[in-house]
Amino acid sequence: MKPKIKANVRPSQYLDYRLYFEGLFKELKSSKESYSYQTFAEELGFSASSIMHQIVKAYRPLTDKSLRRILKHLDLPAAERKYLIYLIAFCNAKNSGEKEAAFEGMKESAARSIPEEMEKYQLQYFSHWLHPVIWEMIGCSYFISDVNWIVERLRIKVTPEEVLESLSLLESLGLIRLEDGKWQQTQDRVVTPPRVKGLSLVSYHLNMLDHAKLALTDVKGSQRDFSSSTVSLSEESFEKLRGMIHDFQVALLDEANRSTKTEKVYQINIQLFPFTRN
Repeated sequence: MKPKIKANVRPSQYLDYRLYFEGLFKELKSSKESYSYQTFAEELGFSASSIMHQIVKAYRPLTDKSLRRILKHLDLPAAERKYLIYLIAFCNAKNSGEKEAAFEGMKESAARSIPEEMEKYQLQYFSHWLHPVIWEMIGCSYFISDVNWIVERLRIKVTPEEVLESLSLLESLGLIRLEDGKWQQTQDRVVTPPRVKGLSLVSYHLNMLDHAKLALTDVKGSQRDFSSSTVSLSEESFEKLRGMIHDFQVALLDEANRSTKTEKVYQINIQLFPFTRN
């Protein structure tokens, strides 16, 4: 029996199973120039064929039957195996319910595969909208270090227990500290390591998109601003617009930092995404 494939590339580094298998192929090929997709397919339990090339290039989906065969030939820790199963379910989901369920499984499996306790906490930080919001509240001039006060100030209903859990997480991450009975921020920015950034930020944006939809109907027009534009672009123009958005985000953060007497916590969402294929 052939030895299982063992590599540094892990499924939990990816949000698309095709990119994982492409990364795995490139790592294997880097040590053997003649390594091909046919060899890759054979080592994953298929007869020498183009099946893995077709899967990577999205010409065909990865079926459950093919996945079971592949898993027999991959040397992966249990949590990484589960993540890969959920990742494929996430990419192949036919509706939002299936996609959400698979994504929750991905988050749970990723947390188990991360050895450093601090990175596990950082994955949790972006997993719920409450943590970034409370962290920003603590930096406001009007903030009062009282759990019930925080509950009353939040527009979305939460329990005192949820607030306490959030404060505990923020303290564990070293983002806040208690001084003379008052919570204080310990830094100006929240930075996540590359290993958890992709998954945690997807979870964060999904959270915020849901709240943006609610705000569209629940918040008075004078207290919000929503706008959208549909445009056709060249790749060059698209990259220029991305750059403009990034520059605008920096300008927004600079202006927010200059605000010395803050009164509310706001969420700013900016989206640019394609509606058509090439």
